[in-house]
Amino acid sequence: MSAKPTIPVRPGHFPGPISLVLPLLLSFAGCATSPLAKHTAEFATATNAVVDDSENAYRAAVRLHDDEQLSAAVQKYDTNQPWDPHNIKHLIDARGLDARADILDGLKTYAQTLADLTSGQSDSLDTTAKSIGATLQQMSAAVNPDATATPIFSITPGEANAASTALKALGDYLISNKVKSAVPKVIHDMDPNIEALSNLLDSDITILRRQSGNDYEQLLMQQDTFIRKSGAELSPIERRAEIKKLGQIILRKEATDDMLHQLQLTIKSLAETHHALAVAAQSKDNASLSERIAELKATADRLSHFYNSLPTTTT
Repeated sequence: MSAKPTIPVRPGHFPGPISLVLPLLLSFAGCATSPLAKHTAEFATATNAVVDDSENAYRAAVRLHDDEQLSAAVQKYDTNQPWDPHNIKHLIDARGLDARADILDGLKTYAQTLADLTSGQSDSLDTTAKSIGATLQQMSAAVNPDATATPIFSITPGEANAASTALKALGDYLISNKVKSAVPKVIHDMDPNIEALSNLLDSDITILRRQSGNDYEQLLMQQDTFIRKSGAELSPIERRAEIKKLGQIILRKEATDDMLHQLQLTIKSLAETHHALAVAAQSKDNASLSERIAELKATADRLSHFYNSLPTTTT
Protein backbone atom coordinates (compact mmCIF):
# COMPACT_ATOMS: atom_id res chain seq x y z
CA MET A 1 0.00 0.00 0.00
CA SER A 2 1.35 3.36 -0.95
CA ALA A 3 1.67 6.08 1.68
CA LYS A 4 -0.81 8.94 1.58
CA PRO A 5 0.70 12.08 0.23
CA THR A 6 1.42 14.71 2.88
CA ILE A 7 0.31 18.27 2.53
CA PRO A 8 3.16 20.71 3.09
CA VAL A 9 2.44 23.13 5.89
CA ARG A 10 4.02 26.56 5.97
CA PRO A 11 5.24 27.76 9.36
CA GLY A 12 2.41 29.54 11.22
CA HIS A 13 -0.24 28.11 8.85
CA PHE A 14 -2.92 25.69 10.03
CA PRO A 15 -4.66 23.68 7.31
CA GLY A 16 -8.37 23.06 7.10
CA PRO A 17 -11.11 24.57 9.24
CA ILE A 18 -8.71 25.77 11.95
CA SER A 19 -7.19 28.31 9.59
CA LEU A 20 -10.65 29.76 9.04
CA VAL A 21 -11.77 29.77 12.66
CA LEU A 22 -8.62 31.10 14.28
CA PRO A 23 -8.85 34.65 12.82
CA LEU A 24 -12.44 34.87 14.03
CA LEU A 25 -11.44 33.80 17.52
CA LEU A 26 -8.67 36.37 17.59
CA SER A 27 -10.97 39.13 16.38
CA PHE A 28 -13.53 38.36 19.06
CA ALA A 29 -10.82 38.31 21.72
CA GLY A 30 -9.56 41.71 20.59
CA CYS A 31 -13.01 43.31 20.51
CA ALA A 32 -14.34 41.99 23.81
CA THR A 33 -14.80 44.68 26.48
CA SER A 34 -15.98 43.81 29.96
CA PRO A 35 -18.96 45.69 31.44
CA LEU A 36 -16.70 46.98 34.25
CA ALA A 37 -14.19 48.36 31.72
CA LYS A 38 -17.01 50.07 29.82
CA HIS A 39 -18.50 51.65 32.93
CA THR A 40 -15.20 52.75 34.47
CA ALA A 41 -14.34 54.43 31.16
CA GLU A 42 -17.69 56.26 31.15
CA PHE A 43 -17.25 57.21 34.81
CA ALA A 44 -13.75 58.54 34.10
CA THR A 45 -14.97 60.63 31.15
CA ALA A 46 -17.78 62.17 33.19
CA THR A 47 -15.48 62.77 36.19
CA ASN A 48 -13.00 64.55 33.94
CA ALA A 49 -15.70 67.01 32.84
CA VAL A 50 -16.93 67.46 36.43
CA VAL A 51 -13.45 68.25 37.72
CA ASP A 52 -12.60 70.74 34.97
CA ASP A 53 -15.89 72.63 35.41
CA SER A 54 -15.60 72.54 39.21
CA GLU A 55 -12.16 74.11 39.11
CA ASN A 56 -13.52 76.81 36.79
CA ALA A 57 -16.36 77.46 39.24
CA TYR A 58 -13.93 77.94 42.13
CA ARG A 59 -11.91 80.39 40.05
CA ALA A 60 -15.09 82.30 39.17
CA ALA A 61 -15.94 82.67 42.87
CA VAL A 62 -12.45 83.97 43.57
CA ARG A 63 -12.72 86.45 40.68
CA LEU A 64 -16.02 87.72 42.06
CA HIS A 65 -14.51 88.41 45.45
CA ASP A 66 -11.54 90.19 43.87
CA ASP A 67 -13.94 92.41 41.91
CA GLU A 68 -15.73 93.32 45.13
CA GLN A 69 -12.42 94.23 46.76
CA LEU A 70 -11.44 96.44 43.83
CA SER A 71 -14.83 98.13 43.79
CA ALA A 72 -14.56 98.81 47.52
CA ALA A 73 -11.11 100.32 46.99
CA VAL A 74 -12.47 102.73 44.37
CA GLN A 75 -15.12 103.98 46.78
CA LYS A 76 -12.68 104.79 49.59
CA TYR A 77 -9.64 105.80 47.53
CA ASP A 78 -10.01 109.51 48.36
CA THR A 79 -11.04 108.95 51.98
CA ASN A 80 -8.84 108.85 55.07
CA GLN A 81 -8.72 105.05 54.87
CA PRO A 82 -5.54 104.11 52.96
CA TRP A 83 -5.65 101.19 50.53
CA ASP A 84 -2.74 99.05 49.44
CA PRO A 85 -3.38 97.43 46.01
CA HIS A 86 -0.99 94.63 47.00
CA ASN A 87 -3.18 93.77 49.98
CA ILE A 88 -6.32 92.35 48.36
CA LYS A 89 -7.99 89.74 50.57
CA HIS A 90 -9.03 86.83 48.36
CA LEU A 91 -12.08 84.65 48.99
CA ILE A 92 -9.71 81.68 48.64
CA ASP A 93 -5.97 82.33 48.76
CA ALA A 94 -3.54 80.64 46.38
CA ARG A 95 -2.82 77.86 48.87
CA GLY A 96 -6.49 77.13 49.37
CA LEU A 97 -7.27 77.22 45.65
CA ASP A 98 -4.42 74.79 44.97
CA ALA A 99 -5.71 72.48 47.70
CA ARG A 100 -9.18 72.30 46.17
CA ALA A 101 -7.68 71.72 42.72
CA ASP A 102 -5.47 68.94 44.13
CA ILE A 103 -8.48 67.14 45.62
CA LEU A 104 -10.39 67.40 42.36
CA ASP A 105 -7.36 66.29 40.33
CA GLY A 106 -6.98 63.36 42.70
CA LEU A 107 -10.56 62.28 42.04
CA LYS A 108 -10.03 62.64 38.28
CA THR A 109 -6.80 60.62 38.34
CA TYR A 110 -8.41 57.96 40.53
CA ALA A 111 -11.27 57.56 38.06
CA GLN A 112 -8.87 57.37 35.12
CA THR A 113 -6.69 54.72 36.80
CA LEU A 114 -9.79 52.56 37.25
CA ALA A 115 -10.55 52.88 33.55
CA ASP A 116 -6.94 52.19 32.58
CA LEU A 117 -6.67 49.13 34.81
CA THR A 118 -9.85 47.52 33.53
CA SER A 119 -8.84 48.17 29.92
CA GLY A 120 -5.30 46.84 30.35
CA GLN A 121 -3.47 50.19 30.25
CA SER A 122 -2.22 50.07 33.81
CA ASP A 123 1.00 52.08 33.33
CA SER A 124 -0.27 55.12 31.41
CA LEU A 125 -0.91 57.29 34.49
CA ASP A 126 1.54 55.74 36.94
CA THR A 127 3.86 58.74 37.33
CA THR A 128 1.03 61.27 37.52
CA ALA A 129 -0.89 59.13 40.00
CA LYS A 130 2.11 58.81 42.31
CA SER A 131 2.76 62.57 42.21
CA ILE A 132 -0.86 63.49 43.00
CA GLY A 133 -0.99 60.75 45.63
CA ALA A 134 2.00 62.21 47.46
CA THR A 135 0.35 65.66 47.40
CA LEU A 136 -2.87 64.27 48.90
CA GLN A 137 -0.95 62.45 51.62
CA GLN A 138 0.65 65.74 52.62
CA MET A 139 -2.72 67.50 52.52
CA SER A 140 -4.15 64.83 54.80
CA ALA A 141 -1.82 66.01 57.55
CA ALA A 142 -2.70 69.67 56.90
CA VAL A 143 -6.45 69.01 57.07
CA ASN A 144 -6.13 66.97 60.26
CA PRO A 145 -7.93 68.80 63.12
CA ASP A 146 -4.78 68.53 65.27
CA ALA A 147 -2.61 70.24 62.66
CA THR A 148 -0.88 73.45 63.77
CA ALA A 149 -0.86 75.12 60.35
CA THR A 150 -3.55 77.58 59.27
CA PRO A 151 -6.57 75.47 58.23
CA ILE A 152 -7.31 75.17 54.50
CA PHE A 153 -11.05 74.65 55.01
CA SER A 154 -13.47 76.19 57.52
CA ILE A 155 -14.91 72.89 58.77
CA THR A 156 -15.66 71.18 62.07
CA PRO A 157 -13.12 68.83 63.72
CA GLY A 158 -15.34 65.87 62.80
CA GLU A 159 -15.43 66.89 59.14
CA ALA A 160 -11.69 67.51 59.18
CA ASN A 161 -11.05 64.06 60.65
CA ALA A 162 -13.14 62.34 57.96
CA ALA A 163 -11.52 64.41 55.20
CA SER A 164 -8.02 63.67 56.50
CA THR A 165 -8.71 59.93 56.50
CA ALA A 166 -10.22 60.07 53.01
CA LEU A 167 -7.33 62.10 51.56
CA LYS A 168 -4.79 59.67 52.99
CA ALA A 169 -6.70 56.68 51.59
CA LEU A 170 -6.93 58.24 48.13
CA GLY A 171 -3.26 59.24 48.23
CA ASP A 172 -2.19 55.75 49.35
CA TYR A 173 -4.15 54.18 46.50
CA LEU A 174 -2.68 56.47 43.84
CA ILE A 175 0.86 55.71 45.02
CA SER A 176 0.35 51.95 45.32
CA ASN A 177 1.06 49.29 42.71
CA LYS A 178 -2.32 48.58 41.12
CA VAL A 179 -3.68 45.19 40.04
CA LYS A 180 -6.54 44.75 37.56
CA SER A 181 -8.17 41.90 39.50
CA ALA A 182 -8.41 44.08 42.62
CA VAL A 183 -10.45 46.87 40.97
CA PRO A 184 -13.90 45.79 42.31
CA LYS A 185 -12.53 45.69 45.88
CA VAL A 186 -10.71 49.00 45.41
CA ILE A 187 -13.93 50.70 44.27
CA HIS A 188 -15.84 49.20 47.20
CA ASP A 189 -13.22 50.21 49.77
CA MET A 190 -12.81 53.72 48.35
CA ASP A 191 -16.54 54.46 48.30
CA PRO A 192 -16.81 55.91 51.85
CA ASN A 193 -13.71 58.02 51.18
CA ILE A 194 -15.18 59.44 47.97
CA GLU A 195 -18.32 60.29 49.97
CA ALA A 196 -16.23 62.00 52.68
CA LEU A 197 -14.42 64.15 50.11
CA SER A 198 -17.75 64.99 48.51
CA ASN A 199 -19.07 66.11 51.90
CA LEU A 200 -15.93 68.22 52.44
CA LEU A 201 -16.37 70.04 49.13
CA ASP A 202 -20.12 70.43 49.72
CA SER A 203 -19.53 72.15 53.08
CA ASP A 204 -16.87 74.32 51.48
CA ILE A 205 -19.21 75.40 48.68
CA THR A 206 -21.94 76.28 51.19
CA ILE A 207 -19.52 78.76 52.77
CA LEU A 208 -18.55 80.11 49.36
CA ARG A 209 -22.19 80.67 48.43
CA ARG A 210 -22.76 82.68 51.58
CA GLN A 211 -19.60 84.74 51.04
CA SER A 212 -20.42 85.22 47.36
CA GLY A 213 -23.86 86.58 48.26
CA ASN A 214 -22.30 88.99 50.76
CA ASP A 215 -19.80 90.16 48.14
CA TYR A 216 -22.53 91.01 45.65
CA GLU A 217 -24.52 92.86 48.33
CA GLN A 218 -21.39 94.92 49.00
CA LEU A 219 -21.08 95.67 45.29
CA LEU A 220 -24.73 96.72 45.25
CA MET A 221 -24.32 99.13 48.16
CA GLN A 222 -21.11 100.56 46.73
CA GLN A 223 -22.74 101.19 43.36
CA ASP A 224 -25.76 102.80 45.02
CA THR A 225 -23.48 105.04 47.11
CA PHE A 226 -21.51 106.04 44.03
CA ILE A 227 -24.69 107.09 42.19
CA ARG A 228 -26.06 109.11 45.10
CA LYS A 229 -22.78 110.87 45.87
CA SER A 230 -22.09 111.70 42.24
CA GLY A 231 -25.29 113.69 41.96
CA ALA A 232 -25.13 116.36 39.26
CA GLU A 233 -21.63 115.29 38.25
CA LEU A 234 -23.21 112.59 36.09
CA SER A 235 -25.04 113.48 32.90
CA PRO A 236 -28.55 112.01 32.48
CA ILE A 237 -27.17 109.33 30.14
CA GLU A 238 -24.30 108.47 32.51
CA ARG A 239 -26.67 108.36 35.48
CA ARG A 240 -29.02 106.04 33.59
CA ALA A 241 -26.13 103.70 32.77
CA GLU A 242 -24.96 103.60 36.39
CA ILE A 243 -28.48 102.88 37.69
CA LYS A 244 -28.76 100.06 35.16
CA LYS A 245 -25.72 98.46 36.75
CA LEU A 246 -27.71 97.92 39.96
CA GLY A 247 -30.00 95.47 38.17
CA GLN A 248 -27.04 93.83 36.47
CA ILE A 249 -25.36 93.21 39.82
CA ILE A 250 -28.49 91.48 41.13
CA LEU A 251 -28.70 89.29 38.02
CA ARG A 252 -25.03 88.35 38.38
CA LYS A 253 -25.52 87.55 42.05
CA GLU A 254 -28.32 85.13 41.15
CA ALA A 255 -26.33 83.58 38.29
CA THR A 256 -23.28 83.01 40.49
CA ASP A 257 -25.34 81.44 43.26
CA ASP A 258 -27.03 79.19 40.70
CA MET A 259 -23.61 78.12 39.46
CA LEU A 260 -22.33 77.32 42.94
CA HIS A 261 -25.54 75.45 43.74
CA GLN A 262 -25.09 73.45 40.54
CA LEU A 263 -21.51 72.76 41.61
CA GLN A 264 -22.83 71.25 44.84
CA LEU A 265 -25.30 69.08 42.93
CA THR A 266 -22.53 67.95 40.58
CA ILE A 267 -20.17 66.95 43.39
CA LYS A 268 -23.01 65.09 45.09
CA SER A 269 -23.85 63.33 41.82
CA LEU A 270 -20.21 62.26 41.47
CA ALA A 271 -20.30 60.55 44.88
CA GLU A 272 -23.64 58.89 44.11
CA THR A 273 -22.36 57.65 40.76
CA HIS A 274 -19.26 56.20 42.38
CA HIS A 275 -21.49 54.41 44.89
CA ALA A 276 -23.50 52.92 42.02
CA LEU A 277 -20.21 51.88 40.39
CA ALA A 278 -19.17 50.12 43.61
CA VAL A 279 -22.49 48.25 43.73
CA ALA A 280 -22.27 47.26 40.06
CA ALA A 281 -18.70 46.02 40.47
CA GLN A 282 -19.89 43.61 43.16
CA SER A 283 -23.39 42.64 42.00
CA LYS A 284 -23.46 43.43 38.24
CA ASP A 285 -26.40 45.83 38.75
CA ASN A 286 -25.64 47.92 35.67
CA ALA A 287 -29.07 49.51 35.15
CA SER A 288 -28.80 51.86 38.12
CA LEU A 289 -25.19 52.68 37.23
CA SER A 290 -26.07 53.62 33.65
CA GLU A 291 -28.72 56.04 34.93
CA ARG A 292 -26.26 57.59 37.38
CA ILE A 293 -23.55 58.04 34.76
CA ALA A 294 -26.05 59.69 32.41
CA GLU A 295 -27.16 62.05 35.19
CA LEU A 296 -23.55 62.84 36.10
CA LYS A 297 -22.83 63.81 32.50
CA ALA A 298 -25.96 65.98 32.47
CA THR A 299 -25.03 67.78 35.71
CA ALA A 300 -21.53 68.43 34.36
CA ASP A 301 -23.06 69.94 31.21
CA ARG A 302 -25.34 72.17 33.29
CA LEU A 303 -22.41 73.31 35.43
CA SER A 304 -20.46 74.17 32.29
CA HIS A 305 -23.44 76.20 31.04
CA PHE A 306 -23.65 78.18 34.29
CA TYR A 307 -19.93 78.87 34.34
CA ASN A 308 -19.73 79.93 30.70
CA SER A 309 -22.74 82.24 31.10
CA LEU A 310 -21.04 84.31 33.79
CA PRO A 311 -19.65 87.71 32.79
CA THR A 312 -15.90 88.18 32.72
CA THR A 313 -16.18 91.22 35.00
CA THR A 314 -18.77 92.48 37.47
CA THR A 315 -18.54 96.20 36.74
